[in-house]
Amino acid sequence: MTKNDEELFITKMNNDIENNEEKIVRRFYDKNGQVTRDETKSIAKICYDEKRGERTAFYYIRMYRGELLDPHAIDKNISTLNRAAFKEKKVNKSCFDGYVKYLKTKNRLYFTRSRRLSMEN
Repeated sequence: MTKNDEELFITKMNNDIENNEEKIVRRFYDKNGQVTRDETKSIAKICYDEKRGERTAFYYIRMYRGELLDPHAIDKNISTLNRAAFKEKKVNKSCFDGYVKYLKTKNRLYFTRSRRLSMEN
């Protein structure tokens, strides 16, 4: 490979990298399981590359005191809680789906399943 060929190859690679910019989509869920734009009020979120779709998604749920945040029971007064103490935990899709279903329906069964699945991660 000559020096000109090498420079052409490097230029082509740089152009390919610039044209393949990834756009990360973030979807936030509030305490009622509804999609929201306000990250400060979010309890769960999903992040994925726009080009690849949700099959490449990463799922996160807020934790408080080392457990999943429970806005319908023990953590009911979420607005008075210290937000700096919240942590985000990466979870799998089934745990995330169960948690969002709990937020929407307030059925404790989904929360229990999600809590157990989050411990396995």
